[in-house]
Amino acid sequence: MNIKEFKAYARDRLASSLEQPEQRFLVSALLAHFAGIPNYWYHTHEEHTLPPAAEKALLKAVDQATLGRPLQYILGFVHFGNCRIGVDERVLIPRPETEEMWDRARHIPGLVLDACTGSGCLAIALKKARPLTNVYAFDLSRDALDVASQNAALNQVKVHFFLADLTDISGVEEAAQEAGLQKQTASLLISNPPYVTESQKKGMSGRVLSFEPHSALFVTDNDPLCHYRQLAALGSRLLCSEGTLMAEINEDFGREAGLLLQQAGYRGVQVHKDLNEKNRIIEARWVP
Repeated sequence: MNIKEFKAYARDRLASSLEQPEQRFLVSALLAHFAGIPNYWYHTHEEHTLPPAAEKALLKAVDQATLGRPLQYILGFVHFGNCRIGVDERVLIPRPETEEMWDRARHIPGLVLDACTGSGCLAIALKKARPLTNVYAFDLSRDALDVASQNAALNQVKVHFFLADLTDISGVEEAAQEAGLQKQTASLLISNPPYVTESQKKGMSGRVLSFEPHSALFVTDNDPLCHYRQLAALGSRLLCSEGTLMAEINEDFGREAGLLLQQAGYRGVQVHKDLNEKNRIIEARWVP
């Protein structure tokens, strides 16, 4: 099979599920990853014969894409900040808006605590950007922490990961202390907690709903800010004076999240828009 034949095969298999620009992007990414084919060969080297092993991997990848499996899971990694982050169905795929939050946070000096770390992308990228900084991170999922630990090793950084549930603040405190993080010593508490409401599911891609972990995505409609209430409480115990709380938010609840933090004793609350002009990141200072 040559490149032209593979393109035709992929086009036929994916015609009903992906628009043409998405098809081309996916096929180019698969050729680059599994066969080492440069993007510009897509049109200029169509007669190039694919090695048997690469052909087999490519056909399998298209089969997975036909079933709706996200490209990032097929490839097994994403680029995030200055890191390569391994991903599979155990963790959420890092989004560009989360990378925007990392870009804002990487300039804040001092000890870091990452809540709901998932793949570890934020914690690892912050550590890699600031090697001398102590970085702690937790998640309620052992599977997610396994992925995060593997990613830390892949990127050759040391992050102090520990198992804890954000809904249990005392439990987080205890686990943090066991990991070496003392009260009121963190300069940055950062988090991308679940924030999509159950009613918003209907507007989401089937690829997301079928493959990404729902526990990392959804909250109930009757308490959409539940995790921000917990983050505010956790920050009051673990952040130093003037420490920063920064979190990704649901675009529909920027005002409500800001009011919640103000009422919890935080000052200088700001809601930042992402590249799509949606309210996406909230930032505030803890002032005891």
